[in-house]
Amino acid sequence: MQRQIKRKVNHQSGAAMLISVVFFLFIALAIITGLVSPTVREFKNAQVNLNSKKSYFLAESGSEDALYRIINGIAISESPDSEIITLDSNSATTTITTNSDSSKNITSLGDISSYQRKTNIVLSISSVGVGFNYGVQVGSGGVEMGENSKIVGNIYSNGSISGDQGTKIEGDAIVAGYIEESLEARSMSCLQDKIVGQANPEIDYAQSFIAPSSDALGKVSLYLKKVGNPSSRTVKIVADNNGSPDDESVASDTLNKDLVTTSYGWIDITFSSPPLLVDGNIYWIVLDADRDNSKYWVWCNDSDSSYSSGVGKYSEDWDDDPWTQITGDLNFRTYFGAGASSLDGVTVLEDAKANTITDSKICGDAYYQSIDASSLNFLNNPTTQVCGTPTTNGTAYPDSPDPSVENMPISQANIDQWKVDAQVGDPISGDYSVTSDVSLGPKEITGDLLMTSTNKTLTITGTVYVHGNIDIKNGSTIKCNVSYGANSCLIVADGWIHTDQNGTFAGSGTAGSFIMLLTTLACDGSFSTGCTHHDGAVDIHNNATGVIFYAQNGKINLHNGVDVTEVTAYKLALDNTATITYDQGLANANFSSGPSGGYSIESWKEVE
Repeated sequence: MQRQIKRKVNHQSGAAMLISVVFFLFIALAIITGLVSPTVREFKNAQVNLNSKKSYFLAESGSEDALYRIINGIAISESPDSEIITLDSNSATTTITTNSDSSKNITSLGDISSYQRKTNIVLSISSVGVGFNYGVQVGSGGVEMGENSKIVGNIYSNGSISGDQGTKIEGDAIVAGYIEESLEARSMSCLQDKIVGQANPEIDYAQSFIAPSSDALGKVSLYLKKVGNPSSRTVKIVADNNGSPDDESVASDTLNKDLVTTSYGWIDITFSSPPLLVDGNIYWIVLDADRDNSKYWVWCNDSDSSYSSGVGKYSEDWDDDPWTQITGDLNFRTYFGAGASSLDGVTVLEDAKANTITDSKICGDAYYQSIDASSLNFLNNPTTQVCGTPTTNGTAYPDSPDPSVENMPISQANIDQWKVDAQVGDPISGDYSVTSDVSLGPKEITGDLLMTSTNKTLTITGTVYVHGNIDIKNGSTIKCNVSYGANSCLIVADGWIHTDQNGTFAGSGTAGSFIMLLTTLACDGSFSTGCTHHDGAVDIHNNATGVIFYAQNGKINLHNGVDVTEVTAYKLALDNTATITYDQGLANANFSSGPSGGYSIESWKEVE
């Protein structure tokens, strides 16, 4: 009989195994968790980072859309000061605020799954500062004043002023000595850029010429453009010293940076004290620049030396360092005195300056070379009937030098840039008639601009360039958009400008804002083809305050009883009782340079 052996079962060994398995399971889970958690965390971080980046780029999209619309004069979709754009079911809210100085803040908030990013762009007005320092400024064509016409403010004329009975200037009257361009001392073929002031040693540049006569040099013109925004500099006239510029100047005046653009244009430098040059002597035009590698000038060069009587040179410092000759001649033009101008038959309530004064009543002081007996007698015995009270004898200054020719406040380079600014998008082909209230600009019109429908309003939202004529009548209104703020707007035309039958004008509504109507037409009264009434470039039949009329190549005619704010022209004619009443705000007028230059980006960054 087989003996049975009883074995004692150890129940605790299974529990130990189970505990070991569980222990190892927890260890495995801990290891897996340790491995997975960073991955999950990185995934979450990546998702957060992705949403954050998407939110940022969404905000950028909102900013860029608003920026594009503002610069190109396109309406903001929601309202003038906000818009919402949606991309991939997410939205960005953009807010546009206009500051007191007409700068703008564009703030855009992007939001994706509650992750928000905000960007901000600051835009400042990029404008041309134009100083209309006189109620009237006139070129060599001079001024003709009809009976009882009046200028309330100062006048500066490069040509003679003559008046009929009762004409009055309620300010200073300055008549400059007449000048004309020399056809012998100039170089006008633009073939090559010469960089002035960017890097040593090519800092100061000079061009020599031979004086064509013994006469006063009234002004020079240089064919320039600029890179960046260099500060205004000095242009000097110096004598020759052994084939290079002397280190002492005989005359100097300011090259105004605001008259120079990024495209070539002739820039006038007029000398307040014109130097008397000697026929046949060599003189130098020196542009005294300043070194700056990002803001400098470009002076065009005639590399084939077509002006045989001069050379171009450069130096690191015009009055110290040696000069190095270049190939060719730098572009320049010279203008010399050609005759005496006069003030005749006009009452002047303040000072008068002219070479010759005849048959005039001067209530202030008189500066002249020649004066007739009646004008001198009144100067010594003014009347309250003419001058008001109190009256004091004016002082006579005989043998006074002729006043220098005054630069026009706007250069051809400015005008060319404004035309470019208007040429954004598709032009309007042919004539454009305003038959309902409308906003326009920036825009190019290849024909005429016609505002002949009754009581219609044209609101300028950007520079407008009209290839043809401008006709405004029947109660039509042209004004600047409110967004211009303290800046002014403009319409440039190549044809004539005509206003009649209660056409009206206005700036933006902010003090110091005006609208300017500018024509390049050269109708100066000497011919009639293609001109408006009286063979002129601008003809004004009704009151037109709040507007600047500008025709530096042509004649402006004001009809009987018309009252305007400011006139600048080559020649001016005022009919009987016409009046020009100067607005002090014109002294610091700023014109936004248009769609591509109307605003410049001051800063672009993420905020908060």
